[in-house]
Amino acid sequence: MSAALSLYGLAWKAVLPLTRIYLQRRARKQPEYLEHWDERFGRTPYPKGDSPRVWLHAVSLGETNAARALVNLMLRRWPECELLLTCMTPTGRDAGARIAKDWPGRVRQCYLPYDTPSLMGKFLDETQPRLGILMETEVWPSLLCEAKRRGIPMVLANARESQKSLDQAMRVKSLMSEAFGSFTAILAQSDSDAERIALIGGRNISVCGSVKFDIRPDEAQSERAKELKAVLNRPILLLASTRQGEEAMFAPELKSLTKDVLTVLVPRHPQRFEEVAQVLEAAGIRFVRKSRMGDLSQISADTQVLLGDTMGEMSFYCALADLTVMGGSFGNFGSQNLIEPAAAGSPVILGPSTFNFAKVAEDALASGAARQVPDAASAMGLAAELFAGGVLPGMRADALRFAGAYTGAAEKMFEKLDELWKKQSPTC
Repeated sequence: MSAALSLYGLAWKAVLPLTRIYLQRRARKQPEYLEHWDERFGRTPYPKGDSPRVWLHAVSLGETNAARALVNLMLRRWPECELLLTCMTPTGRDAGARIAKDWPGRVRQCYLPYDTPSLMGKFLDETQPRLGILMETEVWPSLLCEAKRRGIPMVLANARESQKSLDQAMRVKSLMSEAFGSFTAILAQSDSDAERIALIGGRNISVCGSVKFDIRPDEAQSERAKELKAVLNRPILLLASTRQGEEAMFAPELKSLTKDVLTVLVPRHPQRFEEVAQVLEAAGIRFVRKSRMGDLSQISADTQVLLGDTMGEMSFYCALADLTVMGGSFGNFGSQNLIEPAAAGSPVILGPSTFNFAKVAEDALASGAARQVPDAASAMGLAAELFAGGVLPGMRADALRFAGAYTGAAEKMFEKLDELWKKQSPTC
């Protein structure tokens, strides 16, 4: 173990008692954080059984949803194998439960322990995966060290590395170089991601694209949205996956839209639903909460905003939208996933901050599927212009073509994973 990794382990040991306080504070807004504490501290409810096990870790909701296409391929083509799915948040766990429902008896899930050598070592000894897959940016030094000691091949899949993340990693380069160098393979989203990962010490890097393009809208949700859209007969603007502070930017600007436009506002995190409702109320916005509406077709004509305070229904919201303003791109959050609304045929308005989806945003802009503006006021002005200008049908077609042109990343990643899996499980 290197000096940098030893110091990292000591730091985790020092702060570990404070994680209980952190969980209690998170539970004030999201009580689910009080559940399954033992898993976070190294006790897995799923020790190794008879079936060969592959393990996939996705930190939260978006990453778990993105992994679905890859998970489906693995379970379909490795029929004798079991998947252990881990995450770090209750919303990620909910998304994992929906995946498990599609594969009865094949998927188990729990929280990933905190990244200390002892907790990670215990987790790996109990679960005994033959292959480990970490999604996107989940690079945990102690975990990777303990997996390497046990001869467990680890893959970073759908890997991305923004310039901001690279700058942060370079401040602790000796630690992160050792971590990235521990991966057996790295499957990057783009050439730029691959180049930045290589600068930190990543090896055996392949560019496969993003599995987020392989996310298919939920058919049942899309059909419900289509039916509701016909009943409402109003232009619909979606503010998708908004982050802290962004709702306050948009609330004063909503009045610039014509009265017939219905804005659907969907915050990224459920613990903020009440906070966002208060922002709308303070701004004098006439709104209803989806969680309290039995029949959405009864939304009155003078309602300005439908607050999407439900989880697991993004396909419904995207299919409902004529136009989407992408949350996370107006605060300094690097944007949320603009592929999902595009796949539903909704053109996208982006703010200035897109570093988490830099290549995707660049391609969406070039294809005509998206427009970019500097601030919330400009976004609302552009939305009003697009609703009035008759160009949305053409942009809708551009969005569908854009989303369809980049599919296939899950298949490419599976081919790389299959090579490793067969080496570990020749009989599977």
